[in-house]
Amino acid sequence: MNNMKKESIIFEETRVLTAKYCHPKSDDYLHYISKIQIKNSGKNPVEMMLKFDGIPPFAAPMPPKEHTIKAPAILDLCLKVIKWFRKYGYELK
Repeated sequence: MNNMKKESIIFEETRVLTAKYCHPKSDDYLHYISKIQIKNSGKNPVEMMLKFDGIPPFAAPMPPKEHTIKAPAILDLCLKVIKWFRKYGYELK
């Protein structure tokens, strides 16, 4: 008999994230579909799945088309997402 509780999703939301390439001569924007899930247990119960949805940038670097970020809390997730976009030279709008 298994007494372990199975984690379940207590919140889920889908949004579009827009990021602009940080260069004065660039008008490159990225659009990602983001799906946030918050589970009721686990080490990192907050998770965001990103999927690129748009036109690839002309001259700016292209981040991976799909990426998953996990965090212990929603604020930590926000900071990780900002850091991930900045790694490629983008800023969330």
